[in-house]
Amino acid sequence: MNNRLIRNTVVASGIAAASVIAFGFAMGQAKNALAFAIGLLVGSANGLLVQRSLALGLGFTALSLVRLLVLTGLGLGIGLVIGLSQVWLVVGGIAVAQLVLAGFAVREALTG
Repeated sequence: MNNRLIRNTVVASGIAAASVIAFGFAMGQAKNALAFAIGLLVGSANGLLVQRSLALGLGFTALSLVRLLVLTGLGLGIGLVIGLSQVWLVVGGIAVAQLVLAGFAVREALTG
């Protein structure tokens, strides 16, 4: 996993988070928008965590499970701080950021 892939994911997720916040505030849904935007930003960190775990040289499968559990736990915790009804938005934002990361990875694999 290279730095360009991680940078693209963070930038795209950051732009999406800013857009969600702007739209949410305009629609009077600031709390929901904030929850989803935080999820996007937390999820975008997964690429960096993958890169760091690969550098450790340990079993990728076990580290992946721990990494995803940590991200999900963090998302649940943040969601509970914002409000119980916003938990799914934080976790959903994390999931969308994973899709962004996967999309950039596929694009990079296809372009070589």
